[in-house]
Order: sequence, then C-alpha cells, then structure tokens
Amino acid sequence: MNQPLLTFQSLNALRFFAFFSVFLLHIPGFEGSQFLGKIVLAGNVSGVDFFFTLSGFLISYLLCYEKIATGKINGRNYFLRRSLRIWPLYFLGVGIAFLNNFISQKFHLGNPDGYSPNPLYSLTFLENYQMIIHDNFPNGAPLRVFWSLCVEEHFYLLWFLIFSVTSTKQLPKIFGFLWLTGITYRMWFHAYFPENSIDDYDLLSKMDFFCAGGLSGWMVATRFEKVKSYFKQILFYQRTIIAVLMVFLFYSNLLFPGLPFKYLYIPSISALLYACIILMTITTSWLIFEEVSPFSQLGKISYAMYVYHTVVIVALGALLKYSGLMVEGWFTKVTFAIIALGISIIVSYFSYRYFEKPFLRFKTRFRIKEREPNQAMRTGVK
Repeated sequence: MNQPLLTFQSLNALRFFAFFSVFLLHIPGFEGSQFLGKIVLAGNVSGVDFFFTLSGFLISYLLCYEKIATGKINGRNYFLRRSLRIWPLYFLGVGIAFLNNFISQKFHLGNPDGYSPNPLYSLTFLENYQMIIHDNFPNGAPLRVFWSLCVEEHFYLLWFLIFSVTSTKQLPKIFGFLWLTGITYRMWFHAYFPENSIDDYDLLSKMDFFCAGGLSGWMVATRFEKVKSYFKQILFYQRTIIAVLMVFLFYSNLLFPGLPFKYLYIPSISALLYACIILMTITTSWLIFEEVSPFSQLGKISYAMYVYHTVVIVALGALLKYSGLMVEGWFTKVTFAIIALGISIIVSYFSYRYFEKPFLRFKTRFRIKEREPNQAMRTGVK
C-alpha cells in the first residue's frame, strides 16, 4: 500500500456547521422562544458530539497512517502537534475567563450563576470533572465551553496509549470494547446519580463518538479505495434519507421527550450517522464542501470561533444591559445573533492569522513522515 497522506479539506465546512449549532445554543433568549428554541436545542445534541466524532476520525487516521508508514508512533511529535494546535488558544481563553470574572465582580456585569473556577483544574484540563462534581457550569466566558476541550485532551492521551501498544489489525476490536464500556458507564452513572443534569461531560460518556470516528479513520487509512468505491455508490436519495435521519435525531428529544433509556442508545445512533456523514463528505464531490466554499473558509477558523463566541455574546449582552436595551422579540434576537456571529468571525480571523498561525507553522516541523514506496516497488519485484 502506497497511499499518500490525505488532508480532508472538505471537512472544514462540517466544522463550521457544527460550531454554528453550538453558537445558536448560547444566544440569550433563544431557549425561551417556542420556535427559535426548537432550532437551538439541536446544538445541544449535535454540535460538540460531531466535533468528537470528527476528532476520532482524524486522529485515528493519522495514527494509523503513521503506524503503517513507520511501524511505530512518535509520541514526542504527536503531543507537540496536538499541543501547538490546542494549547495556545486554550490557555489564552482560560486567561480571558478569569479576567472576565474579575471584571464581572468589580462592575457587577454578566451572569453570577455557576461556581468559582479553580485555576489548578482549569489549567490542567480537568474543568469538565469540576463541572460534573458541582453539577453546574463555571463562571467566566469562555470557560463554560472548555469542558469539551478537556475531553479532547483526555482522548488524545488515551488514543496515543492504544495505538502505541496495539497492532493496526486489532484496533476495531479495541474500539468496539471501548464503545461498550462507554455505554456501560452511562448506565452506571444514571443509576447512581439520577438527579445530575451534567452527566456526559467526560471521555467515557462520549466514547461512542470517538470510537465511531476511530473506526472510520481506521477504514480510510487501511482500505481507502474500497471505502471510496462503496460510498460513491450511495445514490442521492439514500444520502437524503441519511440527512433526514440526522435532522430527525437532532429533534428526537422534542418529538419523543419520554423515550426510555435514550441516554444508552441515542449517542450510538448519533455517532454512526456522524461517521457516515464524514465518510460521504470525503469520498464525494459536493460544491458546498469544496475548499473555496465560504463555509470551508470559516471552518478553518472554527476553533477560534468556538473559543471566542461566548465572550462576544457576553460582552454584547453586557453592553446592551448597560445601555438599557433588552434582547426581546424574535427580530431583536436574530439581529443580536447576526451581530454576535459577525464579530466572532472577525475576532477569530485576526486571532487565527496573527496568534494561531505562528504556532501552526512551527507545528509542521513535527508532521508525520510520508510513506516510502514498498520493497516491491523499489526493486521492481511483483
């Protein structure tokens, strides 16, 4: 096998759509609207979980590729790549959160609800466990959304350990075992902590998404041509059915609020659908996912938008409160959302260009080594 390292530029648009669903969830007043609230609730189900599936796919593909190409995983380079991508903006965001707390307390702005964060946990990627213990969110934007970044860091570590000690052929079995472990853990958690509202903000609870993405990444790394050939055969109406199922799933909590034990099977169904969407996107040519698409361009800065959007929303809300204005009525809420999105995009663009890019350029020094031609190709032996 002599397949070159793939880059999957078409996934950038999906990153933006996932971010956008999360963004809507945080617009003030949307949750109280009968119409807008139903749209926004999808972000609570889909956005972050899709990011987890995407991470599972990309990291698994890269680690599989490296292990096949070199026979081992270079831990130093792996952790440096991940750290240079995540840490600079993460630690900046933590600093902004504690600064926001100081300003809010001094000038009585923002939302006082939530627990006071401890920098020891915030800086060591353990904020998600603090949230589970307190069964609440921390004060200070953007720290409230950083639980997902903590889960990502835990995932990076676990996946490195798995790929370091497991052969590529055994990975599907490992993913299957972890998937069942995650379901069992959720069953245990809901049995012993039935009153907790924050019940799935840790790695084990999200294992369905990482494992579904992991299986997809393994398939693409080991048998891409077969995967590509299979998904190209999926007809337009079949893709439409998958998209309808996705939308149906997003709103399942509204359509069937009384579904029994949905915490057991809804994440697995979601994860499978997300993995299908990823595989269809990378194996077919859709204009909306092309690199020149505006959604793809926005997807490149989606991490920055995820970090900054709550800060922008809180700042805009505080400014309106100071001005004596209220975000009421659907027109005002939509206008607020458009302005907040626009500012988030502008701030994120400059952050990506002038703050993140220097780290990303340095990150390329630790990229994965490309596969060399196999022995048969070098010698001409068939």
